[in-house]
Amino acid sequence: MTMQPFAPLGRIVDSRPRKCGHSPGDNPGTDCPAEATWHIMWNTDREVGLACDPHMDIARRYVFLDSHRIGPDCDMPGTLWDFDEKRCVYPDEPAVETAAAEQPTTA
Repeated sequence: MTMQPFAPLGRIVDSRPRKCGHSPGDNPGTDCPAEATWHIMWNTDREVGLACDPHMDIARRYVFLDSHRIGPDCDMPGTLWDFDEKRCVYPDEPAVETAAAEQPTTA
């Protein structure tokens, strides 16, 4: 049996409380209640998720574009992913121009 290399992405979950997005069976009754410690960019469509440490270990079994520890700007409207510095930044920060210019391209 071949394992699917891409994580099965479930429903969109309200991430304002910054909770882990792991949900076995994609069911609200099985949502992880832990605080998120990781921010994950799953693909080039910029689908992102949040994970606690134990569930980040599970996420590492799959292919994803990038990840970094949760910071103050993560998962906030208007922030951009800085691939070089492994963090999220607001567009008015100088590092954003470099990060946006060097985002990976799809083949």
